[in-house]
Amino acid sequence: MTNQRKWLILGGLIVAWGGLMVFQMSDSTQTDPMTLSATSGTPLPALKDLELDKTFSNPRQTAKFSTPRNIFAPPGMRQILEQQETKIAAIPHPAEKTPPPPPPPPPGPSAAELAGQRARQQLNQFRFLGYLTKGGESQAFLTNGQAIYIVKQGEMLEGRVQVNKIEPETVILSTQVLETGNHVQATIPLTPETNG
Repeated sequence: MTNQRKWLILGGLIVAWGGLMVFQMSDSTQTDPMTLSATSGTPLPALKDLELDKTFSNPRQTAKFSTPRNIFAPPGMRQILEQQETKIAAIPHPAEKTPPPPPPPPPGPSAAELAGQRARQQLNQFRFLGYLTKGGESQAFLTNGQAIYIVKQGEMLEGRVQVNKIEPETVILSTQVLETGNHVQATIPLTPETNG
């Protein structure tokens, strides 16, 4: 057999197969078993048009179950259990007592106390770096992280903090609380040396 003849046979077979497929597809759309009734062969309505019959009773909704029964219990045990249940139901239960409400939380600090705490925090931001005695008068070296101050006893820092006392180990600072007019003091210890 020649190559040309083989190609012609192959082409014929492909055309025959294609025709068979077209025929089968057109035939299956007309006789789709899913769209025909099993008993009469008539076409069924589309799924979206189907509705449930309202008069149909669902047996699962009307089923009533009895109390399970222990098949291994001796005869007459059911009556004994029922009598015990009725006795238990007849016992009066003590009234449920509701626990008393929890006590109210303690009142928070007042505005004056908060202002005093803020003033102490501002004083505690200062660090005592060292002191120097010159001519019988002590001077302290203080910092608040932003600037370094050299002050004498009785001087004011930043217009609001007064240096009350300078000692070799501590400096006592005070400030006035604006809200109350009270004075708040803080003792600042000498910052230990850090050898770095």
